[in-house]
Parts: sequence; C-alpha cells; structure tokens
Amino acid sequence: MASSFRTKLRIAYNVLFAPGFWDAVAGRFLFCPLTPSPAPAERGRGQNHTDLRGAIHNHSTYSDGLSDIPTVMDAAKESGVDFVLMADHNTMQPLRDGWQERYANESPFLLVGTEVTVEGGRFLLALDVPPEYEPVIGVSAQTGINTIRAHRGFPLISLPFDMKHPFEDWSVSGYDGLEVLNFSTIARRHINFLSLPWILIVRQFGGMMAVIRMMASRPDAALSRWDSLTRGGVRQVVGIGSLDAHARMKMFGKMYAIPTYADSFRACQTHVLVSDDIAGAERLPAVNAALRAGRCYFSYDCLGDPTNFCFLATKEGKDAATIMGEHLPISQGESIRFVASAPGESVLLRLYRDGKPVASSVGGTLSVTIPAHPGAYRIEAYRFTGRLGAFFWGVRPWIYSNPIYLS
Repeated sequence: MASSFRTKLRIAYNVLFAPGFWDAVAGRFLFCPLTPSPAPAERGRGQNHTDLRGAIHNHSTYSDGLSDIPTVMDAAKESGVDFVLMADHNTMQPLRDGWQERYANESPFLLVGTEVTVEGGRFLLALDVPPEYEPVIGVSAQTGINTIRAHRGFPLISLPFDMKHPFEDWSVSGYDGLEVLNFSTIARRHINFLSLPWILIVRQFGGMMAVIRMMASRPDAALSRWDSLTRGGVRQVVGIGSLDAHARMKMFGKMYAIPTYADSFRACQTHVLVSDDIAGAERLPAVNAALRAGRCYFSYDCLGDPTNFCFLATKEGKDAATIMGEHLPISQGESIRFVASAPGESVLLRLYRDGKPVASSVGGTLSVTIPAHPGAYRIEAYRFTGRLGAFFWGVRPWIYSNPIYLS
C-alpha cells in the first residue's frame, strides 16, 4: 500500500526528531511515592487457573509474512508460547484449509483470525469468526465492525497509534477491544537517527533479543485512549498485547529478515487465564472466551517471565474475589481491597483508576484497601535496577493487567 503524504511526514518526523528515543530515555526514570508496606497476597479465586501464553497477531505466506504456517508453529514451539493467533490480511483461508483444527491438540496450538483493511488503510482485528466470514477491503471502519459482529466475531482496533497506519475514526462503536501494546508500533518509533547506531551496536554484541529488550517502552498514547474508553467502569474494552509479526522488516527502502518469528514471540505476549481442567481442543473456545471477557494481561516477556501474575479485588469483609475483566457492583460507603502480585523483588506495582495512579508498592506485592469509587482499575508492573526513596532508575515497563470494573 503506497504511503500517503501525511504518513511520509510522520516517518520523517520520527527519524529526524527521534521522539521514540527521548521517550525511551525518559522512561528509564520514575518518581513514584509509595503506599505503606504491603501485606502478603493470599490465594483466591482467579489464581486457580492455567496461564496460557499467547503470541497474537502474526502473518504467514497466506498474506505478507515470510513463512508458511508449519514454520511459524515450529518457531512458536522454539519460543515457548502456548498458542499462536494468526491474523493474515483480509482472509480466513487458513481456517478453511484446516490449520486451526490440525493443531487443536498440539502444543502450541493455533487460533485463526484476520486483520481487516478498512477505509483509509486502517486496520481491525477480527477474532473468533467462522470460516464463512470473508472481509471486504476498504469499507468504513464502522461497516467492518458491524460485519464482524454480524458473524458473532470479536472486533478489535488494530495498530491504534501506529506511525504508518494510525486508527483515526474514534467515533465508531461496537468494537470490543484494542491492541494497547503493538510491538511493531513500538519498534517503528525506535528506528531513528539517534537510536539506530545504538541498535546496530547492541545487535552486534548482544544479539536480536538484546535489541528487542532495548525497545520495550510504555505505549503512552494507547494506554491513555484505553483509559478514556473505560473511564467510570461502565464500558468494558479488552486490552491485548500483539506483535504484527512478519519475520521481515523494511528499513530505509530495504527488506531485512528480522526479527525472526521466534524472537518476536519472545518479545511480547498476551497471557490468558483459563480453568485448570481445560485441555486439548477445549483450549480454543476457552481462550476465545477469556479474551472476550478480558481475563488476560499482556507483558514484555523479553524482560522476564510474568507467569502467575495476579490481580484481585474484594469487598471488605467478603471472601469472594473479582478478577481481571469482571465487574464489581459497589455501594456508597464500601471499601475495596485490591491485591496484585508479580514475580521478583525489584518490581514496582502501580494501581490505576481511570488512568490516574492511586496506589504503589515495591517488592512484587501490592495490597491496599481504599474507598469504593466507580472506575476501571488496572495494574502496571515495572522492573527497576535501583531506587532511592521514591526515585527509581533503570525502570522497564513489564506487565499490564486488564481492568477490574467498579460501578
């Protein structure tokens, strides 16, 4: 697809003024006052689950990816993910050809959706759609969303703040989710005249995974949009982390076979929570149901394994816990206890309500009781190298939960 003049201006601005470079530098430092020392998190409902690691939004030779599906699945096994979600452009042919069924009982297993090109060269993800669904290229975003829903699918906004293909028609309705973290978008912001020499040096001496870890940064614009959509705890919008992996990248007019599928899969994953007793082909509908419900979190797995991250809310004096993606009805005068935990000690956990921080804790555990106010509450976890009081350095964004909704 030919780049528009506006797209070329965005690319030129990114290369010449390097906003991604300065964002990455600033993001390594954080001033964050802490709440009192946390109490240990107890095991509750929502922790008796299997944490399935997913590589979401990938392309094969069914569209513009480098390799066929068996090669992609071999890379998935190498990387250690539990499932792969293919999203080749504007086609459900991989599903009709039986690839999803072929891998249904394998590890890793395969889900097939599609990336839909709508008016203006913008993109939607169509997940959990049937074989007979076939997208029409170039329709309005609203028509695309309506068609996905008419086929009982799960529509998401793809590449919402990408440098080349940002989604612009936010007046649309009916979509259920958002690619809050798209690693392709993150990577594009890092390719500029300031960072490129560092990237080449790091790749030479540390390899591609060192470059990928270097690129991990907070998706500020997408998080801000997500918070605005869920503000007040009324509307549920599922957030996912995705890759847009092709195993090839165009830089300065030349195509390079980087990063590999396996390296991409190690970069960013969406972790989906399903019942412990789910196995075999039952995993496919279970993962789709969990994604629709927001029972998931996403993370830069290249910075460390976040498996068994936990985020719960309970009413004071009650035992039943509410987990990510769920709604908790509240009444005036009630208090809510939020508990979150992540592996490791040099971890900063921050609780947000409608995009504003309300509590923070270090040491891998946060436990705080606050008055119940309507809103969408979510957790961000960061790894850090050192701290002095409320000042942190060597900060790396790591885990993003889906919200718990209070209303």
